Amino acid sequence: MCRFKSGIILKSRVVLAPDENESHFDLLKSMNIEDEYVNATKNFVKVELIPPDGNKAADISIWKYSVEQDILPDWYENDPERYEQEFRSEVAEYLKDRITTVICGYAWTSIKVDKVGTYYLMDGYLGESKFGEDNNYAKSDIRNTLNNSKLAAALKNEFGNKLVPITTDLLSLDGLSDYGKVEGDILAIPTIDLYRECRQNIPKIDVWWWIATPDSTPSGCGSMYVRYILSGGNVSGGSCDCCGAVRPFFILRN
Repeated sequence: MCRFKSGIILKSRVVLAPDENESHFDLLKSMNIEDEYVNATKNFVKVELIPPDGNKAADISIWKYSVEQDILPDWYENDPERYEQEFRSEVAEYLKDRITTVICGYAWTSIKVDKVGTYYLMDGYLGESKFGEDNNYAKSDIRNTLNNSKLAAALKNEFGNKLVPITTDLLSLDGLSDYGKVEGDILAIPTIDLYRECRQNIPKIDVWWWIATPDSTPSGCGSMYVRYILSGGNVSGGSCDCCGAVRPFFILRN
């Protein structure tokens, strides 16, 4: 799997993958270089620089550098530190115009503005977690983690009354309202309705991530399954016992 941020190191330069396509194969093809053994021994090195928990606001020095091929050219093996640093520098330059909002040490994307306020979704994720014992977000592990997180405390400290309490409608995918609504949180994960409304404004991330919408409820088909978003942006679903990324949002008054 090719992850953010992918690129190709050549002897004389670095080439980064374009936005929305981190594929080394596609990048090499666009450069008219065949992705095959002889070229890998002489001409190129496929690498990735991966932010911790997908947090693009983290200092570039702590991103994980990964070489994605077993055979390497002699020129790279003779000075790998130099080429790693060149790649880190290139990614740092790339990010300058792409991360416009850094709040409490994390990168955020404004996905919606309305009369309530501006909705900021994390450009990355705040760790991984199982959803909970069942698919009721109101009593989920995720909600408990977010409400007691250092990030929630930091947001309250920085913005105070400018934070808009979030109302999360837990209407299930099959139209049941057993779980009602959750009100008053300052950090939450999106519902399927918010995701659909804002999808065109939501950057993709390299892992799948939870949303709050249950598949059904105890009065319907049961309480074991909940919706999540695949890395490509498609909506899927699975068991609450699975471990997925937690990608929160918050709202600031305009």
